[in-house]
Formats: sequence, C-alpha cells, structure tokens
Amino acid sequence: MNDNGESGRDLQRVLRRARRLARHVWQHFQEDRCFEEAASLGYTSLLSMIPLLAVVFGILSLFPVFNEWSSSVQSFIFDNFLPDAGEQIVPYINTFLESVSGLTLPGTITLIVTALLLMVRIEVAFNRIWRVDRNRPLTNRIVLYWALMTLGPLLIAAAVALSAQKVFGDAGMVGTLPPGLQKIGTFLLGWLVFSLFFLFVPNRPVRIKHALIGAFLTTLLFEIAKAGFVAYVSNANYKVIYGALATVPLFLFWLYLVWVVVLLGASLAASLTTFSDYRKHETDWPKKWEFQLAYRLLGHLWKAQQRGESLSRLQLLELEPQASEMQIVRLLGRMREQRIVTNDADGDILLRRDLDELSLADLYSHGDYHLPISDTGALPLDSEWDRAYVDCLEHMREHGRDLWNRPLKRLYRGNDEGDSR
Repeated sequence: MNDNGESGRDLQRVLRRARRLARHVWQHFQEDRCFEEAASLGYTSLLSMIPLLAVVFGILSLFPVFNEWSSSVQSFIFDNFLPDAGEQIVPYINTFLESVSGLTLPGTITLIVTALLLMVRIEVAFNRIWRVDRNRPLTNRIVLYWALMTLGPLLIAAAVALSAQKVFGDAGMVGTLPPGLQKIGTFLLGWLVFSLFFLFVPNRPVRIKHALIGAFLTTLLFEIAKAGFVAYVSNANYKVIYGALATVPLFLFWLYLVWVVVLLGASLAASLTTFSDYRKHETDWPKKWEFQLAYRLLGHLWKAQQRGESLSRLQLLELEPQASEMQIVRLLGRMREQRIVTNDADGDILLRRDLDELSLADLYSHGDYHLPISDTGALPLDSEWDRAYVDCLEHMREHGRDLWNRPLKRLYRGNDEGDSR
C-alpha cells in the first residue's frame, strides 16, 4: 500500500510539473507574439524559397559525390517538407530553379541577399524567444549563415543516402532500407536539423538537452501537422472559392503552420531555461507589494554592477527567498522589455540603464504595479533600502493628504466649472 501511495504521489507531482511547464510555455509563446511572427516568417519564406533552394543546390554542386543525387535531393525536400497538396507548385519551382543559371552577377547577388533575408528573420525571431536584445556582429552572422546553408544541404544529402539503392548495391547488399527504417531515419534527421537551429541561431548559449527537447516536439508536431493538413485539404472544397489560384493561399497557410510548429518548439527550449523543478512556486510577496520587490531586485543588480558582476536568476532567488521563481522571472521580463535590465552572453542579468537617470516614478510607470501608500506600516523593513522606500511612500502620503482627502463633489464641480468656461 505504501508503495502504491508513493507511486500515486510521484505521478501527481509529475502531472503538476507538466501542467506548470505547459502553462509556462504557452505564456512564453503568447508573450513573444509567435502567431504573428509565424505569419511574418511564412511570407518571408514564400519570397525566399526559390533563392534559398538555388543556394542549396549550388552548394551541393560543389561536391561531385552528390551530383548524381541532385534529383533525389530535390525529391527528398519536396516529399518531406511539402504536403501532398503542395505538389502542384513543384513544376513552378522547377521552372524558377532552371532559370537561375541565366542570372547575371547583380541578379546572383540579389538572389543570395534574398536567401539571407530569411536567415535574418529567423535569427530575429529566435533572439526574441530567448530574450536576447542584441544581434551578432555582421562577420559572425555571415559565418553562421554560411555554415547553416552548407551543413543543411549535406545533411539532406545524407538523408537521401538512407534510401539510395546504389550505395547498398556497391556494398554488396540487395535492396533498399525498409520503409519503416527510412521514416525513422528521416525523423531523426529532422530532429538533428531543428536541434542545430535551436543551438546555434540564438545569440546566447543554449543547453543541448533543452535544444533536443524543443526540437523533438517540433519534429513530432511537424509530422502531425503534415498529416492533418493533407487530410484537411483532401476534404475541403477550396477550389470552389479560389479556383486555379487555390494553391497559393493553401501553400502560404502550410508555411504558416510550419513556422507555428517551429516557434512552439523554440518556445519550449527557451522556457526550459526559466523553469525549475527545485524552486518553490509559492510566494510571501502579495501582488500589491511587488513594486517593492522590483525595487529590491534592481538594488541587488546595482550592488553586483559595482563589483563588476552579473546575477543569475537563481542567485536573485537566493537573495529574495520569500519570492517565487516565476514572480522574479515575470518582474525581470517586464524590466527587460523596458530596457532597464538585459542578459549577458551566459544568460545572467545585469543593469542596462544608469540608475542616476532612473527614478522611482520611472520604475513605477514601467509596470503594472500598485502603490501601497496605505500599507506602509505592514511593508517589510529588512534593510536600509526598504526604509528609504517606505520613507518615500510616507512622504508622498503626508504631502498629498490635502489633495487625496478632497471631496469628490469638489473635484466634479471644479471640472464642470472648467468646462463651462
């Protein structure tokens, strides 16, 4: 019975943790406006697809071993990244790709710049999800984009090798891989590609296990989305409305779904860095006193700045043990949006603004805070910082008493007299 009770409690803890994590990821996803970002990336992908594919096949042509597989690589991309309903656009894509060889030098440069445009938009989106407010230097961007556009085609070509009959024939083996193993290999390859994107595109260190978890979710949802999209298109009478142009909005909608899935996996990977199993989720700081907690957090960051240091989220939690982890994350996120704090290369927090130019009124105006003027006698007084904060509130209460105690009728009558004048 005891073992059963322990197992039941363990299961309940796991379920509670999963619910907390799901709420945390969904809040993260909404705060970053990922649905709007997915729509933007979908349009950018539609514009950049032909240039990007041209660059991919151009890179593959530099490796003679992959020349005979160029058509197989193209089929692999279309079969695994386009649903069956997108087959109608394949002839148009092929026509565009064939005309690329006739481009002049300015046209080629424009082609490459357009392909890089998609990479820039992806980096901006990932930096927002990982709360990074500074971009890479131009040289680092060029190296990263070139590495991704080089490694991606090579991985795709490796995936083609999973189903290449000639490879097995040369090795003395007969036949190809079973379809089940081919699907598993393709799934693992997609998992690897998404993991690499989550690891290297954000301009900050990302833990490998977080990238793997987020990439697994993206790869799984991608396969589900592809099957669901095909089922939907097969049963929808979209041609009645759009006619011959139905392929364009359908393909654009498919790109939107793909980016929603990718950004959801990225949100999971980023959320895991701000989600902990070992810190309490309860708080002794009521919401109406959170302004004082924000004031104290900035004080800790100011003291760290004087020592030439930054503070991690867990260090701040140790300095404020009465607060919850989620409460500190939320307050820091609000101050990060207002450019009061920022993150260093290790993800730790440091001040971004000079506190000589930031007043208590500025801090209050930057958040959804309560001003507990009537609760000054109950506020914590653990340090000189707290006493200075409470003295400021009491000063506001004393000097504003006459205005605060003015009858409402006098205020209304004063407004009426002003209107009549």
